[in-house]
Amino acid sequence: MFGFTLTVLSLTSIALCKDPKRGIAYPSANNNADVLNYNQTDNHISWQYDWGLHVPPYLASSGIEYIPMQWGAGNIENLSTAIQAEGAKILLGFNEPDFKDQSNIDPNYAAQLWMQYFEPLKAQGVRLGGPAVSSAPSGFPWLETFFAACSNCTIDFLPVHWYGQGVAGFYDYLWQMRSKFGNRTIWVTEYASTSLNESEVADFMNQTTKYLDELEWVERFAWFGYFRPENGSAYNFLNTDGSLNNLGKEYIGQDTVVRSGPVTTTPEAGAAGPTKPYETATAGAGRAPSFLPSNNAGLTKWDVPVIGLGGTALALLFGVAWTLL
Repeated sequence: MFGFTLTVLSLTSIALCKDPKRGIAYPSANNNADVLNYNQTDNHISWQYDWGLHVPPYLASSGIEYIPMQWGAGNIENLSTAIQAEGAKILLGFNEPDFKDQSNIDPNYAAQLWMQYFEPLKAQGVRLGGPAVSSAPSGFPWLETFFAACSNCTIDFLPVHWYGQGVAGFYDYLWQMRSKFGNRTIWVTEYASTSLNESEVADFMNQTTKYLDELEWVERFAWFGYFRPENGSAYNFLNTDGSLNNLGKEYIGQDTVVRSGPVTTTPEAGAAGPTKPYETATAGAGRAPSFLPSNNAGLTKWDVPVIGLGGTALALLFGVAWTLL
């Protein structure tokens, strides 16, 4: 009896624990009262951001750590003052600078801005998250040019965005991002399955949150997105009335986080990436992606180089089946 009681108490404690990695990306919207669904203590969320530099009152009241972002080049001359005013110890860099409808910054110019405005913050004890490129084909080339022009820049961790279908495509992209850019610590600050099937999206989220929790070099992650349904989306956390749907309850943790269902990280043959081309585009204030037809193919396993025996062995350790080409 004692052992059974102890087990129940332990499971209850786990259900109520904050996940140190799990965050919320909260798009500015007309329904700021929706934030109350996660703005409380009995959830798993440990950090939040809203693509902005200053925490708004409806997020500040949560007591959940707010991470500011220098979204683009605008008003960057005030960055140091803003960070000091917020008392921030972590800063996210430019949002999708490779994408014309997002911050749209030339990588060489971004390197100049980084050295002038970001780098001095390091001396003040601020951890710096690098530019977060889109997962479109323009992303990696932009980062390559940026790092070549910014060899003396401090990047404490590299934010990652990914949208598509299939866990293998997501995992491949993460490992490629890490191997191409100095094995840096990763924050996944935007990601979601673009499937319109709710069951597929739930399975994808269950598998990937578990995987990200286990990956030592992924420090934090935030699913996109905390908003009401739009354009037939299945990856949103809210119902049309602003209440949490099942996906939101699982992620936020107001219900026990679901770990049942498919949890294998072994991809099915041919399921390594998005099943159709896509690109991220702006909606509303330019901070909520929508998915439009594109002439650019999404990432597939054929784009992923062999990381090496060490990386492959580690990937297999975490349950990923890597196809040796």
